[in-house]
Amino acid sequence: MEYLYQAGKPNGKKFILLHGTGGDETSLVELAKVLDPDSTILSLRGEVNEEGMNRFFKRNGLNQFDFESLEKETDNLHDVIKQISQEKGIALADWILVGYSNGANIAAHLLLERETALAKGIFFHPMSLEVHTQSFDLADKTIWVSYGGVQDPIVSGLSFSTLVSAFRDRNAEVAAVKTTHGHQVTMEEVQNAREWLKG
Repeated sequence: MEYLYQAGKPNGKKFILLHGTGGDETSLVELAKVLDPDSTILSLRGEVNEEGMNRFFKRNGLNQFDFESLEKETDNLHDVIKQISQEKGIALADWILVGYSNGANIAAHLLLERETALAKGIFFHPMSLEVHTQSFDLADKTIWVSYGGVQDPIVSGLSFSTLVSAFRDRNAEVAAVKTTHGHQVTMEEVQNAREWLKG
């Protein structure tokens, strides 16, 4: 998996960046620097190609997900994170997953469906993938999630609330933020996530 790694200051946060459809390993770097200028960054490029656009798992149309691809790519992502973490000497629990749209979706799926030491996430405009096969406790997980409101053409209010409930029902701590700006990430959201990180 193609990736970008930038070591930050020892006291900085450690971010794993997962881009949205059509993005790459550079897409969220500036966002991460707003969240924490001192951060260490591991930014991954999705390995699925959809008409020239990078994604983290296949789909068969808008919001029509290929679940076989989802499970395969989730395992692949988890393995890559574990391998690079070992190489860099960073504990899995020290990372914060930061994803947007497609990247947020696979990151949330990873926390919900795989037993992992990864425990913290910032997810911009994720949605429920409606895969609920696990029931293990998520009390060690803390996530921040945002939703673009009725202006968002991709994520419905129901899908967003279903995702939030999936975490809360299994004892994860969830901070949910709603905006009125559709599917794009706004500076207001990023600032909100930055304040949350300080908590």
